Amino acid sequence: MNTTVEDRYNRALGNAIQREAHLRSPRPPRGKLMDLRCPDCNSADLNRVSLAYQESVRHVDTRTRLRAFLFGSDGPSLIVGKAVTQGVHWTQLSNVLSPPRKWSYAKLVLGTLVVTVAALFAYVIFVSSSPPPVTTLPMKMYVFVAPVVFLVLAFAVWWHNHLRFPREYARWNRSFICQRCGAVSQHEVP
Repeated sequence: MNTTVEDRYNRALGNAIQREAHLRSPRPPRGKLMDLRCPDCNSADLNRVSLAYQESVRHVDTRTRLRAFLFGSDGPSLIVGKAVTQGVHWTQLSNVLSPPRKWSYAKLVLGTLVVTVAALFAYVIFVSSSPPPVTTLPMKMYVFVAPVVFLVLAFAVWWHNHLRFPREYARWNRSFICQRCGAVSQHEVP
């Protein structure tokens, strides 16, 4: 910040406040454009990554009705139907510029349940196909190892969502894409 401060102050006891004579801020005044440049091609035609991402994602919501009157061997028939189509169209640009996402705790729990049911199913098949002296060592190992693995994975999800995700999202929010060369760069914007 370019600030010029006069060295004059009121000489009253305990009142040593410097007065600012001239203040020049590196930020442009409100309503003025900032001069951001692409580091590759020096173009001033930059666009926020978040805006380019939103422009390249298309949300589809259509409704269709069908009415028909048919003549056949059994006589005339009336056909009536309707359909609703909803979805999202992702372009290649939107896939590249997508924001970072939080990891899901629900997917972690669902995955753990699927693995547990599969392990239990495999153990039951193993027990039913083995001769009578069957060992319970695989089940005991799973009972002790599975909670430890689940806790490690739960900590990894927590670490990503609370420590890594905010930094990644802040970096994504500071990113700009050059409309000329397509380079993505980061700029500090107030």
